[in-house]
Amino acid sequence: MPTIEVIKASEAPQAPKKLSKVADQLVTALNALRKDEVLKLSADEGKSLRGLKTSVGRITSNAGIKVTSWDDGTYLYVQKADQKSER
Repeated sequence: MPTIEVIKASEAPQAPKKLSKVADQLVTALNALRKDEVLKLSADEGKSLRGLKTSVGRITSNAGIKVTSWDDGTYLYVQKADQKSER
């Protein structure tokens, strides 16, 4: 059984911030996708595709959205896992 203790709110760390603007945009875009649509993302200048894929994975995982993602060396493609279509 965990230890339970009551403390003053001022003694507790701040609650995590809401989704960043970019994370919110990604979640909104994913939720708006139709079955035959895929997001095409490009990494910011100086950033890697691998880093972008990691960020997308964290954002979607935290939002409870299962996705399939792949890249072609230039772009990252993301599709909701429950919306896979014939390619």
